Amino acid sequence: MSRTDAITPDAVYRIGLSLAAQLDDVPARAFTDTSDKRLGAILNLSPSTTRDALLEGLEEQDSAFAEQVRKSIFTFADIPARIAPADIPRILREVDQPTLVVALRFAADSGAAGQTVVDHLLGNISKRMAEGLREEMAELAAIKEKPGEEAQNAVIAAIRLLEDAGEIVLRVPEDPEDN
Repeated sequence: MSRTDAITPDAVYRIGLSLAAQLDDVPARAFTDTSDKRLGAILNLSPSTTRDALLEGLEEQDSAFAEQVRKSIFTFADIPARIAPADIPRILREVDQPTLVVALRFAADSGAAGQTVVDHLLGNISKRMAEGLREEMAELAAIKEKPGEEAQNAVIAAIRLLEDAGEIVLRVPEDPEDN
């Protein structure tokens, strides 16, 4: 400060411009999506046991964030609530039939929730096509977890591609607190 007596107004002005430019120069964000959406995208592709364990641990640490992540996740079990019946035929045309049959058989063998998904998918296509898929499912032996989840993830990937292309729209999940 003791040496600033001889500084010119032009120099002060240029220093001010430089400082202002540095303040306005906000670095670009590393990610375009929010953290809950990024984590949801990762968990969408994770095995269900990994996904459930991580969400359980996250719930203990930060329940609000865990809830946001849950809303970002789209799994095979979410299909009845999030996919309009009119979109089902379009989706099923995108998935190769052997993969679809494995995904459906694995879901059917997984209990009531899985059977609900199967019923939703097969109930919204032609009866002849649904019957053909049911026959193919019956011919398969029980599906192991890894190939079953991989097939279901392929169905989810097809749904996401159609959504990204604007060909289908996912319904927003209802918030149980709103009821």
